[in-house]
Amino acid sequence: MKNKKIFYGWLLCGASLLMLMGGTGIVINSASQFLKPVTEALGVTRGQFSLYITFVSVSSMALSPFVGKIYTKFSPRIVTLGGAVFMALGWICLSWAKSITLFYVLGLGIGIGSTLSGMIAVSVIMNNWFHMSKGTAIGIASTGSGVGSMLFNPIASKLIVALGYQAAYRWLGLFSILCLLPMIFLYRYKPEDIGMRALGSELAAEEGEEVSYAEPEGIMRSEALKTPALWGVCFIAFALSASCQGVFSQAQAYFTDIGYSPGKAAVFVSLISLSMALCKVLFGFLDDHLGTRKNYVIMVIVSIIGILLMELAKNQAIVYLSVVVFGCTLAATFVLCPMITIFTFGPKDYASIYGLVTFFIFLGPAVAPPLSGLIYDINGSYTLAFIIYALLLAAALAVGIVILKKKRY
Repeated sequence: MKNKKIFYGWLLCGASLLMLMGGTGIVINSASQFLKPVTEALGVTRGQFSLYITFVSVSSMALSPFVGKIYTKFSPRIVTLGGAVFMALGWICLSWAKSITLFYVLGLGIGIGSTLSGMIAVSVIMNNWFHMSKGTAIGIASTGSGVGSMLFNPIASKLIVALGYQAAYRWLGLFSILCLLPMIFLYRYKPEDIGMRALGSELAAEEGEEVSYAEPEGIMRSEALKTPALWGVCFIAFALSASCQGVFSQAQAYFTDIGYSPGKAAVFVSLISLSMALCKVLFGFLDDHLGTRKNYVIMVIVSIIGILLMELAKNQAIVYLSVVVFGCTLAATFVLCPMITIFTFGPKDYASIYGLVTFFIFLGPAVAPPLSGLIYDINGSYTLAFIIYALLLAAALAVGIVILKKKRY
């Protein structure tokens, strides 16, 4: 009996999961654990600390539109792996920062590393390796950020209590580098690099689809820029990321504000991350089987409910439902943004088009966390922030329904 080998793309999918687990999962999604200890140690407000996240996002915004060009001029392998190491080292250096200004400067460097080794890099690799099951592959790979958040938020909380926040930054930075090791050995940018073809390309050819590696279907970014649909996708990317990160960046502090202990709050953040990881796989699977438009409507409606339920988390009978549904909200950005970009404009110039979309994904975290912090500083609660983000998602739902009526190529 002939043994079937595991398709190499699935190995890359697993390595991508680990890279995001150590990157986004630690460096981005565990940042909220440091909000209170850093603000207390440096004598700054929550709004001032949240600006650190803005600086991470600002550098990511500035770089993301050019990632596609960077991949064509430099080795994608060196760019991706170098970015991951650079991000981890920047995170470690936060342990020696004695002023909030230095946090801002390091945040710029961390944002650069995050852009080169985060979801743009992973979604481009999955797009190259999967013709069939692309949504599932992106969903599985992107669970890394949720799994990392689930594992390392409680670890970060315990390290901060036991060793102080400076040591916590160093240990977590080391874990981030260790998670990168599988990708160092397995990284291949596209199937042709090792004489293979994307999963499902042979089946597509049998069913009459044109499958050409020289000229894949879709339009170039220069053409996409002339369509209103591109700016609609960009607005959706902003709305999803702003609403998610505007709440999640404050989650640890929010749960302690409404009466839960720091340890219990860390458990809730971990459960949010677990739910996010599972929902990425679920909604990636649904995208492959229901289609992008139906999946989009389902996810955004669930996201709106998730934001509103967070306001009710002070009720102990509802708190677990709140964190689970909000975890689905966090999954939306990572699954929907790449899939609606591919659906609308095709894979032909995906890296360049998605790089522009990613600019708006990072614009959300640049604006929303300090806005949430400012709302808390003024009102002493996050209620107004929850309302704003729910309305923003409702607008994104309406825009998406219109855009996803048809492909633009």
